[in-house]
Amino acid sequence: MSFPDSVLPPLAPDALSLTATALGELPVGPSYSPAWFQSALDERKPTTFDGLVKAFGGSSSSTLALAASLYKDAPRTAATVEGTLTLTEPTGLLGDLHVKGDLNLQASLVVVGTLTVDGVLTDGPETKLVVLGQVRCRALNTSGWMTLLGGLAVEHALYGRFNDDSLEVPGTLTAGIILSNDHLIYGKPKTAAHKPSESGPWGPEVFDVRWAAHKAELSKVLADGIVSIVDEDPVVDVAKLMAARPPWK
Repeated sequence: MSFPDSVLPPLAPDALSLTATALGELPVGPSYSPAWFQSALDERKPTTFDGLVKAFGGSSSSTLALAASLYKDAPRTAATVEGTLTLTEPTGLLGDLHVKGDLNLQASLVVVGTLTVDGVLTDGPETKLVVLGQVRCRALNTSGWMTLLGGLAVEHALYGRFNDDSLEVPGTLTAGIILSNDHLIYGKPKTAAHKPSESGPWGPEVFDVRWAAHKAELSKVLADGIVSIVDEDPVVDVAKLMAARPPWK
Protein backbone atom coordinates (compact mmCIF):
# COMPACT_ATOMS: atom_id res chain seq x y z
CA MET A 1 0.00 0.00 0.00
CA SER A 2 1.43 3.38 -0.98
CA PHE A 3 0.14 6.66 0.41
CA PRO A 4 0.39 10.14 -1.07
CA ASP A 5 3.98 11.08 -0.34
CA SER A 6 5.15 14.48 0.77
CA VAL A 7 8.36 16.17 -0.27
CA LEU A 8 10.24 17.33 2.80
CA PRO A 9 10.26 21.13 3.09
CA PRO A 10 13.53 22.89 3.92
CA LEU A 11 14.18 23.31 7.63
CA ALA A 12 15.34 26.41 9.44
CA PRO A 13 18.87 26.12 10.90
CA ASP A 14 17.50 25.95 14.44
CA ALA A 15 14.47 23.76 13.66
CA LEU A 16 15.89 20.58 15.17
CA SER A 17 17.05 22.17 18.42
CA LEU A 18 13.73 23.98 18.85
CA THR A 19 11.80 20.78 18.15
CA ALA A 20 13.85 18.78 20.65
CA THR A 21 13.31 21.44 23.31
CA ALA A 22 9.56 21.45 22.70
CA LEU A 23 9.31 17.65 22.66
CA GLY A 24 11.50 17.17 25.72
CA GLU A 25 12.17 13.79 27.27
CA LEU A 26 9.40 11.29 26.69
CA PRO A 27 7.88 9.74 29.84
CA VAL A 28 8.69 6.12 28.98
CA GLY A 29 10.65 6.03 25.72
CA PRO A 30 14.44 5.94 25.58
CA SER A 31 16.51 9.08 25.21
CA TYR A 32 17.16 10.38 21.71
CA SER A 33 20.07 12.37 20.31
CA PRO A 34 19.28 15.42 18.16
CA ALA A 35 22.94 15.62 17.14
CA TRP A 36 22.94 12.01 15.93
CA PHE A 37 19.65 12.51 14.13
CA GLN A 38 20.97 15.60 12.31
CA SER A 39 24.13 13.74 11.30
CA ALA A 40 22.13 10.76 10.03
CA LEU A 41 19.71 13.07 8.22
CA ASP A 42 22.62 14.77 6.44
CA GLU A 43 24.11 11.41 5.52
CA ARG A 44 20.97 9.62 4.35
CA LYS A 45 19.38 12.65 2.65
CA PRO A 46 15.74 11.48 2.41
CA THR A 47 13.67 13.67 0.10
CA THR A 48 10.18 12.58 1.22
CA PHE A 49 8.63 11.85 4.59
CA ASP A 50 8.00 8.22 3.72
CA GLY A 51 11.64 7.99 2.63
CA LEU A 52 12.70 9.46 5.96
CA VAL A 53 10.73 6.85 7.90
CA LYS A 54 12.16 4.06 5.74
CA ALA A 55 15.67 5.44 6.37
CA PHE A 56 15.10 5.61 10.15
CA GLY A 57 12.65 2.70 10.50
CA GLY A 58 14.96 0.77 12.80
CA SER A 59 15.39 3.70 15.20
CA SER A 60 13.73 4.04 18.59
CA SER A 61 10.20 5.33 18.95
CA SER A 62 11.63 8.46 20.59
CA THR A 63 13.78 9.21 17.54
CA LEU A 64 10.78 8.65 15.27
CA ALA A 65 8.73 10.97 17.50
CA LEU A 66 11.43 13.61 17.03
CA ALA A 67 11.23 13.12 13.25
CA ALA A 68 7.45 13.45 13.28
CA SER A 69 7.56 16.55 15.47
CA LEU A 70 10.18 18.14 13.22
CA TYR A 71 7.68 18.25 10.35
CA LYS A 72 4.50 18.94 12.34
CA ASP A 73 3.93 22.27 10.54
CA ALA A 74 4.64 20.94 7.03
CA PRO A 75 1.76 20.82 4.52
CA ARG A 76 -0.32 17.71 5.14
CA THR A 77 -2.26 15.29 3.04
CA ALA A 78 -4.76 12.57 3.97
CA ALA A 79 -5.28 8.91 3.09
CA THR A 80 -8.27 6.59 3.47
CA VAL A 81 -8.15 2.79 3.21
CA GLU A 82 -11.51 1.18 2.52
CA GLY A 83 -10.78 -2.19 4.15
CA THR A 84 -8.12 -3.92 6.20
CA LEU A 85 -4.55 -2.67 5.87
CA THR A 86 -1.39 -4.70 6.58
CA LEU A 87 1.93 -2.86 6.50
CA THR A 88 5.07 -4.93 5.93
CA GLU A 89 7.66 -2.16 5.53
CA PRO A 90 8.37 1.06 7.44
CA THR A 91 5.88 3.69 6.31
CA GLY A 92 5.44 7.39 6.94
CA LEU A 93 2.50 9.67 6.23
CA LEU A 94 2.62 13.43 6.54
CA GLY A 95 -1.08 13.79 7.26
CA ASP A 96 -4.14 11.92 8.54
CA LEU A 97 -4.84 8.21 8.02
CA HIS A 98 -8.27 6.57 8.20
CA VAL A 99 -8.48 2.76 7.94
CA LYS A 100 -12.06 1.57 7.52
CA GLY A 101 -11.19 -1.93 8.70
CA ASP A 102 -8.38 -3.46 10.76
CA LEU A 103 -4.81 -2.16 10.78
CA ASN A 104 -2.07 -4.79 11.13
CA LEU A 105 1.47 -3.49 11.65
CA GLN A 106 4.35 -5.79 10.81
CA ALA A 107 6.70 -2.81 10.44
CA SER A 108 6.92 0.69 11.86
CA LEU A 109 4.39 3.40 11.00
CA VAL A 110 4.77 7.15 11.63
CA VAL A 111 1.77 9.44 11.13
CA VAL A 112 2.11 13.22 11.37
CA GLY A 113 -1.60 13.74 11.88
CA THR A 114 -4.46 11.66 13.25
CA LEU A 115 -4.96 7.90 12.96
CA THR A 116 -8.46 6.44 12.89
CA VAL A 117 -9.00 2.67 12.72
CA ASP A 118 -12.60 1.54 12.51
CA GLY A 119 -11.62 -2.01 13.48
CA VAL A 120 -8.79 -3.57 15.48
CA LEU A 121 -5.32 -2.02 15.60
CA THR A 122 -2.66 -4.74 15.99
CA ASP A 123 1.13 -4.51 15.99
CA GLY A 124 3.96 -6.97 16.55
CA PRO A 125 7.15 -7.22 18.59
CA GLU A 126 9.86 -4.77 17.50
CA THR A 127 7.43 -2.58 15.53
CA LYS A 128 6.94 1.09 16.35
CA LEU A 129 3.83 3.17 15.93
CA VAL A 130 4.34 6.91 16.33
CA VAL A 131 1.42 9.28 15.86
CA LEU A 132 1.56 13.02 16.41
CA GLY A 133 -2.21 13.49 16.66
CA GLN A 134 -5.11 11.61 18.20
CA VAL A 135 -5.49 7.83 17.71
CA ARG A 136 -8.93 6.22 17.71
CA CYS A 137 -9.75 2.54 17.23
CA ARG A 138 -12.39 -0.02 18.17
CA ALA A 139 -9.90 -2.34 19.88
CA LEU A 140 -6.12 -2.42 20.35
CA ASN A 141 -3.82 -5.45 20.62
CA THR A 142 -0.22 -4.39 21.12
CA SER A 143 3.08 -6.13 21.76
CA GLY A 144 5.35 -3.52 20.15
CA TRP A 145 6.22 0.06 21.06
CA MET A 146 3.65 2.80 20.57
CA THR A 147 4.28 6.50 21.18
CA LEU A 148 0.99 8.32 20.66
CA LEU A 149 1.63 11.97 21.37
CA GLY A 150 -1.88 13.29 20.78
CA GLY A 151 -3.84 10.84 22.92
CA LEU A 152 -5.56 7.47 22.50
CA ALA A 153 -9.23 6.50 22.57
CA VAL A 154 -10.08 2.77 22.40
CA GLU A 155 -13.80 2.09 22.14
CA HIS A 156 -13.71 -1.42 23.58
CA ALA A 157 -10.72 -3.53 24.68
CA LEU A 158 -7.06 -2.56 24.99
CA TYR A 159 -4.69 -5.51 25.46
CA GLY A 160 -0.91 -5.23 25.88
CA ARG A 161 1.51 -8.13 26.08
CA PHE A 162 5.28 -8.65 26.59
CA ASN A 163 7.57 -6.40 28.59
CA ASP A 164 10.18 -5.56 25.95
CA ASP A 165 8.11 -2.62 24.67
CA SER A 166 5.45 -0.25 25.99
CA LEU A 167 2.36 1.73 25.10
CA GLU A 168 3.28 5.36 25.74
CA VAL A 169 0.61 8.07 25.66
CA PRO A 170 1.86 11.38 27.12
CA GLY A 171 -1.72 12.68 26.85
CA THR A 172 -5.14 11.24 27.65
CA LEU A 173 -5.74 7.50 27.27
CA THR A 174 -9.29 6.15 27.45
CA ALA A 175 -10.61 2.64 26.85
CA GLY A 176 -13.58 0.46 27.63
CA ILE A 177 -11.35 -2.03 29.43
CA ILE A 178 -7.55 -2.30 29.75
CA LEU A 179 -5.68 -5.58 30.21
CA SER A 180 -1.93 -6.01 30.60
CA ASN A 181 0.07 -9.20 30.17
CA ASP A 182 3.40 -7.90 31.50
CA HIS A 183 3.18 -4.76 29.31
CA LEU A 184 3.57 -1.17 30.50
CA ILE A 185 0.56 0.94 29.47
CA TYR A 186 1.25 4.61 30.21
CA GLY A 187 -1.30 7.38 29.93
CA LYS A 188 -1.63 10.70 31.70
CA PRO A 189 -4.42 10.43 32.62
CA LYS A 190 -5.47 6.83 31.98
CA THR A 191 -9.17 5.99 32.28
CA ALA A 192 -11.12 2.76 31.75
CA ALA A 193 -14.89 2.38 31.84
CA HIS A 194 -14.53 -1.12 33.35
CA LYS A 195 -11.79 -1.43 35.97
CA PRO A 196 -10.77 -4.02 38.56
CA SER A 197 -12.38 -3.84 41.99
CA GLU A 198 -8.90 -3.92 43.51
CA SER A 199 -5.92 -1.94 42.21
CA GLY A 200 -3.17 -4.24 40.95
CA PRO A 201 0.48 -4.04 39.88
CA TRP A 202 -0.36 -1.74 36.91
CA GLY A 203 -2.61 0.63 38.85
CA PRO A 204 -6.35 1.03 39.48
CA GLU A 205 -7.46 1.19 35.81
CA VAL A 206 -5.70 -1.93 34.48
CA PHE A 207 -6.51 -5.63 34.81
CA ASP A 208 -3.30 -7.65 35.21
CA VAL A 209 -3.96 -10.97 33.46
CA ARG A 210 -1.03 -12.54 35.34
CA TRP A 211 -2.33 -11.58 38.81
CA ALA A 212 -4.51 -14.21 40.48
CA ALA A 213 -7.11 -11.80 41.89
CA HIS A 214 -7.59 -10.07 38.54
CA LYS A 215 -7.68 -13.32 36.58
CA ALA A 216 -10.49 -14.61 38.75
CA GLU A 217 -12.40 -11.34 38.36
CA LEU A 218 -11.94 -11.23 34.57
CA SER A 219 -13.76 -14.54 34.22
CA LYS A 220 -16.80 -12.80 35.72
CA VAL A 221 -16.40 -9.46 33.89
CA LEU A 222 -15.74 -10.61 30.32
CA ALA A 223 -18.37 -12.10 28.03
CA ASP A 224 -18.84 -15.84 27.85
CA GLY A 225 -16.14 -17.69 25.89
CA ILE A 226 -13.43 -15.03 26.22
CA VAL A 227 -11.95 -16.53 29.39
CA SER A 228 -11.32 -20.28 29.46
CA ILE A 229 -9.91 -22.48 32.19
CA VAL A 230 -6.61 -24.19 31.32
CA ASP A 231 -5.15 -26.43 34.02
CA GLU A 232 -7.47 -24.73 36.53
CA ASP A 233 -6.09 -21.31 35.51
CA PRO A 234 -8.25 -18.60 33.80
CA VAL A 235 -6.77 -17.66 30.41
CA VAL A 236 -7.94 -14.79 28.15
CA ASP A 237 -8.58 -15.62 24.49
CA VAL A 238 -7.19 -12.44 22.93
CA ALA A 239 -8.73 -13.04 19.49
CA LYS A 240 -12.19 -13.32 21.03
CA LEU A 241 -11.49 -10.31 23.24
CA MET A 242 -10.66 -8.20 20.17
CA ALA A 243 -13.66 -9.44 18.19
CA ALA A 244 -16.36 -8.95 20.82
CA ARG A 245 -18.48 -5.77 20.75
CA PRO A 246 -18.29 -5.09 23.62
CA PRO A 247 -16.22 -7.80 25.31
CA TRP A 248 -17.71 -7.37 28.77
CA LYS A 249 -20.98 -8.69 30.16
